Amino acid sequence: MSGLVGRRIAITRPSGRSDTLAERLRSLGALPLLTPLIAYAPPADQYPLQQAIARLAAGAYHWLVVTSRQTVQVLAEAVIPAVTAIAAVGKATAADCRRVWGREPAVVPELELGAALPAAMGNLSGTRVLLPCADIAPPALTEALRAAGADVERVTAYCTVAGSGVDELRAALQAQAVDAIVLASGSAVRQLQPLCPPDRLPPLICIGPSTAAVCAELGMSVAAIADRPHDDALIAALEQVFIPNCETKE
Repeated sequence: MSGLVGRRIAITRPSGRSDTLAERLRSLGALPLLTPLIAYAPPADQYPLQQAIARLAAGAYHWLVVTSRQTVQVLAEAVIPAVTAIAAVGKATAADCRRVWGREPAVVPELELGAALPAAMGNLSGTRVLLPCADIAPPALTEALRAAGADVERVTAYCTVAGSGVDELRAALQAQAVDAIVLASGSAVRQLQPLCPPDRLPPLICIGPSTAAVCAELGMSVAAIADRPHDDALIAALEQVFIPNCETKE
């Protein structure tokens, strides 16, 4: 029997991104709580993005770098000419590239982190790279691409804002009605931090080391880290947390 039977698992991904994980958890007897802590909004000034998309269609870039599924969604109507190669972080983002644009990314690093992109993209000296990203995306990837010789145009594709599940999760935590929280981004961690004192939080399960690093930065202990950013790995991490004490909750 799964150690997740009867466990109340809060999933903090944006609305519409939690469905497959929630279904998997239900099949194992868990009780998923859909509490999105972040949502996405267009940038206040969309002109820079519109201009970048126009230059993209005109073939001005050697590379389009997409670091999230949300980026693909925002650029869904963009024309990506054959002269522009696509580099995608993660298999899920790569799958969205195929579905939305009918294009196979030229690069999908085995290590599904933005930090792995520059080396995987080969010789970048003199290349022009378009990097659409969130308003709060850290500068590390931009700097690494430039250090590798690329001329990088970073543009805000979307803004990260508080999600609709903030109040619901706060109430559930106050009622001690959450057995674990799944965190899939540093942004979600930052939204969680003011909802509950760190020593009263249930086990936190992170989708990867970058998310776990934000937890550590904010003084929040992490119970487990998925070894890949996929539902199977998140479930394995959850099982790892509850196997030592897998009695069904009343």
